[in-house]
Amino acid sequence: MSWQRTGTLAVAAVTALCLLAACGGGGGDVAAPKDGEEISGTITVRAYPLSPTADEKADKAFWDAQAAAFKAKYPKADVKIDIKPWKDRDTALTTAIAGGTAPDVVYMIPDELAQFRSQDVVEPLNDAVKTDGYRQSALDAVSYDGKVYGAPILMSVVPGVCDAKVLKEVGVDKPPATWDDLVALGPRFKAKGKYVTHIIGSTEATLNTSFYPWVWQAGGAPFDDAGKPTLDSPAMVEAAKFLGDLAAQGYVKRDEAAGNAPVEQTVVGRRQVGCVYYATATELSQVWGKDVVVAPPLKHKNQATYGTVGSFAILKGSKNKALAAAWAGFVTSDEQLAAIGKFSNFYPPKQGAPAPFAAGSNEAQAAAYLSMVNVGPRVAHAREVQGVLAPEIQAVVLGKKPAEQAIKDAAKAAEPVLAH
Repeated sequence: MSWQRTGTLAVAAVTALCLLAACGGGGGDVAAPKDGEEISGTITVRAYPLSPTADEKADKAFWDAQAAAFKAKYPKADVKIDIKPWKDRDTALTTAIAGGTAPDVVYMIPDELAQFRSQDVVEPLNDAVKTDGYRQSALDAVSYDGKVYGAPILMSVVPGVCDAKVLKEVGVDKPPATWDDLVALGPRFKAKGKYVTHIIGSTEATLNTSFYPWVWQAGGAPFDDAGKPTLDSPAMVEAAKFLGDLAAQGYVKRDEAAGNAPVEQTVVGRRQVGCVYYATATELSQVWGKDVVVAPPLKHKNQATYGTVGSFAILKGSKNKALAAAWAGFVTSDEQLAAIGKFSNFYPPKQGAPAPFAAGSNEAQAAAYLSMVNVGPRVAHAREVQGVLAPEIQAVVLGKKPAEQAIKDAAKAAEPVLAH
Protein backbone atom coordinates (compact mmCIF):
# COMPACT_ATOMS: atom_id res chain seq x y z
CA MET A 1 0.00 0.00 0.00
CA SER A 2 1.28 3.47 -0.80
CA TRP A 3 1.05 6.22 1.74
CA GLN A 4 1.65 9.13 -0.56
CA ARG A 5 -1.13 9.99 -2.97
CA THR A 6 -2.11 13.00 -5.00
CA GLY A 7 -5.09 15.23 -4.45
CA THR A 8 -3.83 18.21 -2.48
CA LEU A 9 -4.95 20.85 -4.94
CA ALA A 10 -8.52 20.33 -3.82
CA VAL A 11 -7.62 21.27 -0.28
CA ALA A 12 -6.97 24.85 -1.34
CA ALA A 13 -10.70 25.22 -1.77
CA VAL A 14 -11.50 24.18 1.77
CA THR A 15 -11.39 27.68 3.23
CA ALA A 16 -14.28 28.80 1.05
CA LEU A 17 -16.09 25.52 1.42
CA CYS A 18 -15.96 25.72 5.21
CA LEU A 19 -18.12 28.82 5.07
CA LEU A 20 -20.80 26.70 3.41
CA ALA A 21 -20.34 23.56 5.48
CA ALA A 22 -19.83 25.17 8.90
CA CYS A 23 -16.58 23.32 9.47
CA GLY A 24 -14.64 26.25 10.87
CA GLY A 25 -14.72 27.96 14.20
CA GLY A 26 -14.94 26.18 17.49
CA GLY A 27 -13.47 27.08 20.84
CA GLY A 28 -11.40 24.41 22.54
CA ASP A 29 -10.49 20.78 22.50
CA VAL A 30 -13.14 18.12 22.19
CA ALA A 31 -13.26 16.10 25.39
CA ALA A 32 -13.43 12.36 25.98
CA PRO A 33 -16.26 11.17 28.26
CA LYS A 34 -15.50 10.64 31.91
CA ASP A 35 -15.59 7.16 33.38
CA GLY A 36 -19.19 6.00 33.65
CA GLU A 37 -20.50 8.87 31.54
CA GLU A 38 -23.20 7.80 29.09
CA ILE A 39 -22.68 8.58 25.41
CA SER A 40 -25.32 8.19 22.73
CA GLY A 41 -25.94 8.91 19.08
CA THR A 42 -24.25 7.96 15.82
CA ILE A 43 -21.03 8.94 14.10
CA THR A 44 -19.44 7.97 10.79
CA VAL A 45 -15.78 7.03 10.64
CA ARG A 46 -14.02 7.17 7.28
CA ALA A 47 -11.06 4.83 6.84
CA TYR A 48 -9.00 3.47 3.97
CA PRO A 49 -7.66 -0.03 3.30
CA LEU A 50 -4.94 -0.90 5.81
CA SER A 51 -4.88 -4.67 5.34
CA PRO A 52 -1.66 -5.97 3.70
CA THR A 53 -3.70 -7.04 0.66
CA ALA A 54 -5.64 -3.73 0.50
CA ASP A 55 -8.86 -5.74 0.72
CA GLU A 56 -11.69 -3.30 1.42
CA LYS A 57 -13.97 -6.14 2.58
CA ALA A 58 -11.37 -7.30 5.09
CA ASP A 59 -10.96 -3.77 6.36
CA LYS A 60 -14.71 -3.32 6.68
CA ALA A 61 -14.99 -6.52 8.69
CA PHE A 62 -12.12 -5.51 10.96
CA TRP A 63 -13.45 -2.05 11.71
CA ASP A 64 -17.00 -3.34 12.14
CA ALA A 65 -15.60 -5.62 14.85
CA GLN A 66 -13.98 -2.63 16.56
CA ALA A 67 -17.24 -0.70 16.30
CA ALA A 68 -19.04 -3.63 17.93
CA ALA A 69 -16.53 -3.64 20.78
CA PHE A 70 -17.07 0.10 21.16
CA LYS A 71 -20.83 -0.41 21.32
CA ALA A 72 -20.35 -2.98 24.05
CA LYS A 73 -18.76 -0.20 26.09
CA TYR A 74 -21.28 2.47 25.03
CA PRO A 75 -24.57 0.61 24.33
CA LYS A 76 -26.43 3.72 23.17
CA ALA A 77 -23.75 4.70 20.66
CA ASP A 78 -23.33 3.58 17.05
CA VAL A 79 -20.27 3.89 14.85
CA LYS A 80 -20.73 3.48 11.10
CA ILE A 81 -17.56 2.52 9.26
CA ASP A 82 -17.08 3.89 5.75
CA ILE A 83 -14.14 2.36 3.84
CA LYS A 84 -13.10 4.52 0.90
CA PRO A 85 -10.38 3.99 -1.74
CA TRP A 86 -7.04 5.76 -1.32
CA LYS A 87 -7.22 7.36 -4.74
CA ASP A 88 -8.44 10.98 -4.78
CA ARG A 89 -9.35 10.79 -1.10
CA ASP A 90 -8.52 14.45 -0.38
CA THR A 91 -10.76 15.63 -3.21
CA ALA A 92 -13.57 13.34 -2.05
CA LEU A 93 -13.33 14.62 1.52
CA THR A 94 -13.28 18.26 0.42
CA THR A 95 -16.38 17.65 -1.71
CA ALA A 96 -18.13 15.95 1.22
CA ILE A 97 -17.34 18.90 3.49
CA ALA A 98 -18.78 21.31 0.92
CA GLY A 99 -21.91 19.21 0.53
CA GLY A 100 -22.50 18.75 4.23
CA THR A 101 -22.02 14.99 3.99
CA ALA A 102 -18.58 14.71 5.58
CA PRO A 103 -17.92 12.01 8.19
CA ASP A 104 -17.26 12.81 11.82
CA VAL A 105 -13.88 11.09 11.99
CA VAL A 106 -11.33 10.57 9.19
CA TYR A 107 -8.10 8.59 8.93
CA MET A 108 -5.23 10.85 7.86
CA ILE A 109 -1.48 10.71 7.39
CA PRO A 110 0.65 13.67 8.54
CA ASP A 111 0.75 15.80 5.40
CA GLU A 112 -3.04 15.50 5.01
CA LEU A 113 -3.50 16.42 8.64
CA ALA A 114 -1.30 19.46 8.08
CA GLN A 115 -3.32 20.52 5.04
CA PHE A 116 -6.71 20.26 6.70
CA ARG A 117 -5.50 21.72 9.98
CA SER A 118 -4.18 24.76 8.13
CA GLN A 119 -7.72 25.28 6.82
CA ASP A 120 -9.23 25.01 10.33
CA VAL A 121 -11.13 21.83 9.50
CA VAL A 122 -9.97 19.49 12.27
CA GLU A 123 -10.36 19.69 16.04
CA PRO A 124 -7.53 19.61 18.60
CA LEU A 125 -7.71 16.40 20.63
CA ASN A 126 -5.65 17.06 23.76
CA ASP A 127 -8.68 16.38 25.96
CA ALA A 128 -9.77 13.34 23.96
CA VAL A 129 -6.60 11.29 23.63
CA LYS A 130 -4.28 10.25 26.44
CA THR A 131 -0.74 10.79 25.23
CA ASP A 132 0.92 8.65 27.92
CA GLY A 133 3.04 5.90 26.41
CA TYR A 134 3.15 7.30 22.89
CA ARG A 135 6.46 7.38 21.09
CA GLN A 136 7.59 10.97 20.81
CA SER A 137 8.08 10.60 17.06
CA ALA A 138 4.39 9.64 16.75
CA LEU A 139 3.18 12.59 18.81
CA ASP A 140 5.41 15.02 16.94
CA ALA A 141 3.80 13.89 13.67
CA VAL A 142 0.30 14.94 14.77
CA SER A 143 1.09 17.98 16.94
CA TYR A 144 1.15 21.66 16.06
CA ASP A 145 1.82 24.54 18.45
CA GLY A 146 1.46 22.25 21.44
CA LYS A 147 -1.87 20.78 20.37
CA VAL A 148 -2.57 17.23 19.19
CA TYR A 149 -4.80 17.04 16.09
CA GLY A 150 -4.65 13.34 15.32
CA ALA A 151 -5.18 10.22 17.42
CA PRO A 152 -2.27 7.99 16.28
CA ILE A 153 -3.17 4.36 15.63
CA LEU A 154 -0.16 3.04 13.68
CA MET A 155 3.26 3.90 12.38
CA SER A 156 5.95 2.59 10.06
CA VAL A 157 9.71 2.90 9.65
CA VAL A 158 12.08 2.50 6.70
CA PRO A 159 15.45 1.28 8.01
CA GLY A 160 18.43 0.23 5.96
CA VAL A 161 17.88 -3.15 4.28
CA CYS A 162 20.85 -5.10 2.90
CA ASP A 163 21.23 -8.20 0.74
CA ALA A 164 23.34 -10.74 2.68
CA LYS A 165 24.15 -12.62 -0.53
CA VAL A 166 25.61 -9.54 -2.19
CA LEU A 167 27.50 -8.43 0.93
CA LYS A 168 29.13 -11.87 1.09
CA GLU A 169 30.04 -11.80 -2.60
CA VAL A 170 31.75 -8.45 -2.13
CA GLY A 171 33.40 -9.53 1.13
CA VAL A 172 31.65 -7.04 3.40
CA ASP A 173 31.19 -8.22 6.98
CA LYS A 174 28.72 -5.58 8.15
CA PRO A 175 26.49 -2.98 6.50
CA PRO A 176 27.65 0.63 6.19
CA ALA A 177 26.67 2.88 9.07
CA THR A 178 27.56 6.32 7.72
CA TRP A 179 27.79 8.22 4.46
CA ASP A 180 31.57 7.85 4.62
CA ASP A 181 31.19 4.08 4.98
CA LEU A 182 28.95 3.96 1.94
CA VAL A 183 31.42 5.90 -0.20
CA ALA A 184 34.36 3.86 1.05
CA LEU A 185 32.63 0.62 0.05
CA GLY A 186 31.72 1.93 -3.40
CA PRO A 187 34.93 0.83 -5.20
CA ARG A 188 34.72 -2.68 -3.72
CA PHE A 189 31.18 -3.17 -5.01
CA LYS A 190 32.06 -1.64 -8.36
CA ALA A 191 35.04 -3.97 -8.78
CA LYS A 192 32.67 -6.92 -8.39
CA GLY A 193 30.15 -5.55 -10.87
CA LYS A 194 27.80 -4.59 -8.03
CA TYR A 195 26.32 -1.37 -6.67
CA VAL A 196 26.66 -0.19 -3.09
CA THR A 197 23.10 1.15 -3.06
CA HIS A 198 20.20 2.07 -5.33
CA ILE A 199 18.65 5.45 -6.02
CA ILE A 200 15.15 6.22 -7.22
CA GLY A 201 15.21 9.50 -9.09
CA SER A 202 11.85 9.06 -10.75
CA THR A 203 9.57 12.07 -10.51
CA GLU A 204 6.77 9.62 -9.65
CA ALA A 205 8.45 8.56 -6.41
CA THR A 206 7.83 10.37 -3.15
CA LEU A 207 10.78 12.41 -1.95
CA ASN A 208 9.89 11.36 1.58
CA THR A 209 11.69 8.10 0.88
CA SER A 210 13.90 8.86 -2.12
CA PHE A 211 15.53 12.17 -1.14
CA TYR A 212 14.44 13.78 2.13
CA PRO A 213 16.13 11.17 4.39
CA TRP A 214 19.46 12.22 2.90
CA VAL A 215 18.60 15.85 3.64
CA TRP A 216 17.70 15.02 7.26
CA GLN A 217 20.93 13.09 7.62
CA ALA A 218 22.78 16.13 6.26
CA GLY A 219 21.33 18.13 9.14
CA GLY A 220 18.60 19.98 7.27
CA ALA A 221 15.05 19.82 6.00
CA PRO A 222 13.04 21.28 3.10
CA PHE A 223 11.05 23.34 5.64
CA ASP A 224 12.01 24.64 9.05
CA ASP A 225 10.08 24.04 12.29
CA ALA A 226 7.88 27.07 11.57
CA GLY A 227 6.92 25.70 8.15
CA LYS A 228 9.04 28.18 6.20
CA PRO A 229 10.78 26.79 3.11
CA THR A 230 14.50 26.09 3.32
CA LEU A 231 14.73 24.55 -0.13
CA ASP A 232 17.99 26.29 -1.00
CA SER A 233 19.76 25.38 2.24
CA PRO A 234 23.29 23.91 2.35
CA ALA A 235 21.88 20.57 3.56
CA MET A 236 19.63 20.31 0.51
CA VAL A 237 22.61 20.96 -1.75
CA GLU A 238 24.82 18.53 0.16
CA ALA A 239 22.25 15.73 -0.05
CA ALA A 240 21.67 16.25 -3.78
CA LYS A 241 25.41 16.42 -4.46
CA PHE A 242 26.03 13.24 -2.47
CA LEU A 243 23.53 11.28 -4.57
CA GLY A 244 24.87 12.83 -7.77
CA ASP A 245 28.43 11.88 -6.84
CA LEU A 246 27.43 8.27 -6.07
CA ALA A 247 25.92 8.05 -9.53
CA ALA A 248 28.83 9.79 -11.27
CA GLN A 249 31.33 7.36 -9.70
CA GLY A 250 29.30 4.34 -10.77
CA TYR A 251 28.47 3.28 -7.22
CA VAL A 252 24.78 3.25 -8.15
CA LYS A 253 23.18 2.37 -11.48
CA ARG A 254 22.59 5.81 -12.90
CA ASP A 255 20.41 4.86 -15.87
CA GLU A 256 17.76 3.38 -13.56
CA ALA A 257 17.41 6.61 -11.63
CA ALA A 258 15.04 8.17 -14.14
CA GLY A 259 12.61 5.27 -14.10
CA ASN A 260 10.23 3.68 -11.64
CA ALA A 261 10.40 0.08 -12.84
CA PRO A 262 9.11 -2.84 -10.76
CA VAL A 263 11.82 -3.98 -8.38
CA GLU A 264 12.29 -7.33 -10.14
CA GLN A 265 13.32 -5.42 -13.28
CA THR A 266 16.04 -3.44 -11.50
CA VAL A 267 19.49 -4.30 -10.22
CA VAL A 268 17.87 -4.69 -6.80
CA GLY A 269 15.76 -7.56 -8.09
CA ARG A 270 18.71 -8.99 -10.01
CA ARG A 271 20.69 -9.18 -6.75
CA GLN A 272 23.37 -6.66 -7.65
CA VAL A 273 22.85 -4.12 -4.85
CA GLY A 274 24.28 -4.12 -1.36
CA CYS A 275 21.86 -1.98 0.66
CA VAL A 276 18.64 -0.10 0.00
CA TYR A 277 17.30 2.83 2.03
CA TYR A 278 13.83 3.45 0.60
CA ALA A 279 12.00 0.16 1.26
CA THR A 280 11.10 -1.99 4.25
CA ALA A 281 12.43 -5.41 5.17
CA THR A 282 8.98 -6.88 4.51
CA GLU A 283 8.96 -5.53 0.96
CA LEU A 284 12.48 -6.67 0.12
CA SER A 285 12.05 -10.11 1.66
CA GLN A 286 9.68 -10.76 -1.24
CA VAL A 287 12.70 -10.26 -3.53
CA TRP A 288 15.67 -11.46 -1.48
CA GLY A 289 13.98 -14.05 0.70
CA LYS A 290 15.95 -14.95 3.81
CA ASP A 291 18.94 -12.90 2.70
CA VAL A 292 17.42 -9.70 4.10
CA VAL A 293 19.57 -7.98 6.72
CA VAL A 294 18.10 -5.05 8.65
CA ALA A 295 20.62 -2.23 9.09
CA PRO A 296 20.46 1.10 10.91
CA PRO A 297 19.48 4.20 8.96
CA LEU A 298 22.62 5.92 7.71
CA LYS A 299 24.21 8.68 9.72
CA HIS A 300 26.01 11.80 8.56
CA LYS A 301 25.44 14.88 10.67
CA ASN A 302 22.22 13.27 11.93
CA GLN A 303 20.70 9.80 11.88
CA ALA A 304 17.13 9.77 10.60
CA THR A 305 14.80 7.96 8.26
CA TYR A 306 11.29 8.10 6.89
CA GLY A 307 8.23 6.57 8.43
CA THR A 308 4.60 7.54 8.63
CA VAL A 309 2.01 7.88 11.38
CA GLY A 310 -1.63 7.11 10.67
CA SER A 311 -4.19 8.79 12.90
CA PHE A 312 -7.88 9.54 13.26
CA ALA A 313 -8.88 13.21 13.13
CA ILE A 314 -12.20 14.69 14.21
CA LEU A 315 -13.72 17.17 11.77
CA LYS A 316 -15.09 20.42 13.11
CA GLY A 317 -18.31 19.81 11.23
CA SER A 318 -19.13 16.76 13.36
CA LYS A 319 -22.54 16.96 15.03
CA ASN A 320 -21.53 14.62 17.84
CA LYS A 321 -18.03 15.51 18.91
CA ALA A 322 -18.44 13.91 22.32
CA LEU A 323 -19.06 10.54 20.68
CA ALA A 324 -16.25 11.15 18.20
CA ALA A 325 -13.92 11.89 21.10
CA ALA A 326 -15.03 8.70 22.83
CA TRP A 327 -14.15 6.75 19.69
CA ALA A 328 -10.72 8.42 19.50
CA GLY A 329 -10.05 7.49 23.10
CA PHE A 330 -11.27 3.92 22.62
CA VAL A 331 -9.34 3.17 19.44
CA THR A 332 -6.06 4.41 20.96
CA SER A 333 -6.18 2.08 23.95
CA ASP A 334 -3.33 -0.44 24.14
CA GLU A 335 -5.72 -3.30 23.39
CA GLN A 336 -7.12 -1.72 20.25
CA LEU A 337 -3.73 -0.54 19.03
CA ALA A 338 -2.43 -4.10 19.35
CA ALA A 339 -5.40 -5.34 17.30
CA ILE A 340 -4.80 -2.70 14.62
CA GLY A 341 -1.12 -3.60 14.45
CA LYS A 342 -1.90 -7.30 14.10
CA PHE A 343 -4.43 -6.64 11.34
CA SER A 344 -2.38 -4.15 9.35
CA ASN A 345 1.19 -5.33 9.99
CA PHE A 346 2.17 -1.84 11.08
CA TYR A 347 3.69 -0.85 14.39
CA PRO A 348 1.58 0.41 17.30
CA PRO A 349 2.60 4.02 18.05
CA LYS A 350 2.63 3.30 21.79
CA GLN A 351 5.50 1.44 23.38
CA GLY A 352 3.16 -0.44 25.69
CA ALA A 353 1.03 -1.95 22.92
CA PRO A 354 2.27 -5.37 21.74
CA ALA A 355 3.78 -5.30 18.25
CA PRO A 356 2.51 -7.87 15.73
CA PHE A 357 5.96 -9.15 14.81
CA ALA A 358 7.78 -12.16 16.23
CA ALA A 359 10.85 -11.52 18.34
CA GLY A 360 13.97 -11.60 16.22
CA SER A 361 12.09 -11.05 12.95
CA ASN A 362 13.27 -8.41 10.50
CA GLU A 363 10.28 -6.26 11.41
CA ALA A 364 11.01 -6.57 15.12
CA GLN A 365 14.61 -5.53 14.51
CA ALA A 366 13.47 -2.50 12.50
CA ALA A 367 11.32 -1.37 15.44
CA ALA A 368 14.53 -0.20 17.11
CA TYR A 369 14.54 2.73 14.68
CA LEU A 370 10.99 3.99 15.25
CA SER A 371 12.43 6.81 17.36
CA MET A 372 14.30 8.05 14.28
CA VAL A 373 11.16 8.38 12.18
CA ASN A 374 10.59 11.63 10.33
CA VAL A 375 7.20 11.76 8.60
CA GLY A 376 8.28 14.39 6.10
CA PRO A 377 7.18 18.00 5.67
CA ARG A 378 3.94 18.84 7.47
CA VAL A 379 2.99 21.94 5.54
CA ALA A 380 -0.02 22.66 3.37
CA HIS A 381 1.84 22.55 0.04
CA ALA A 382 4.32 19.76 0.74
CA ARG A 383 3.22 17.54 -2.13
CA GLU A 384 3.15 20.39 -4.63
CA VAL A 385 6.68 21.34 -3.64
CA GLN A 386 7.75 17.76 -4.28
CA GLY A 387 6.37 18.16 -7.79
CA VAL A 388 8.81 20.95 -8.64
CA LEU A 389 11.74 19.57 -6.63
CA ALA A 390 11.71 15.99 -7.92
CA PRO A 391 12.73 16.80 -11.53
CA GLU A 392 15.69 18.80 -10.24
CA ILE A 393 16.92 15.95 -8.06
CA GLN A 394 16.55 13.63 -11.00
CA ALA A 395 18.64 15.99 -13.14
CA VAL A 396 21.43 15.90 -10.54
CA VAL A 397 21.45 12.10 -10.32
CA LEU A 398 21.50 11.79 -14.11
CA GLY A 399 24.42 14.22 -14.33
CA LYS A 400 22.50 16.84 -16.26
CA LYS A 401 22.79 19.63 -13.71
CA PRO A 402 25.10 20.45 -10.77
CA ALA A 403 23.49 20.18 -7.35
CA GLU A 404 23.87 23.86 -6.49
CA GLN A 405 22.08 24.97 -9.64
CA ALA A 406 19.36 22.32 -9.37
CA ILE A 407 18.49 23.25 -5.80
CA LYS A 408 18.50 26.95 -6.68
CA ASP A 409 16.18 26.28 -9.61
CA ALA A 410 13.87 24.17 -7.44
CA ALA A 411 13.59 26.90 -4.82
CA LYS A 412 12.72 29.42 -7.53
CA ALA A 413 10.11 27.11 -9.09
CA ALA A 414 8.52 26.54 -5.67
CA GLU A 415 7.90 30.23 -5.02
CA PRO A 416 4.53 30.47 -6.81
CA VAL A 417 3.41 27.20 -5.20
CA LEU A 418 4.19 28.48 -1.73
CA ALA A 419 2.60 31.87 -2.45
CA HIS A 420 -0.90 30.29 -2.54
